Amino acid sequence: MSVHYTEDFKKEVVKAYMAGDKSIQQLASDFNIAKSSVSKWVSKYKEECLYTTNTTVETNQAKEIRRLNQLLNEKDKEIAF
Repeated sequence: MSVHYTEDFKKEVVKAYMAGDKSIQQLASDFNIAKSSVSKWVSKYKEECLYTTNTTVETNQAKEIRRLNQLLNEKDKEIAF
């Protein structure tokens, strides 16, 4: 049985991890989530959560920063090729 979590929930778990109080293993145990899922969420949302606040303008800026970083990574891979 597959459980689907909302993006907001995933981001809250990532923010809890980034607060530094608990390890990925501890969060996985606390929320009864697979450790691999928590790791994947941290990889996916960590940068966005660094910049995210409650204001829409800053949320949009965080998305733009994430998009630009992804683009930069793609360009770096092209150059390395």
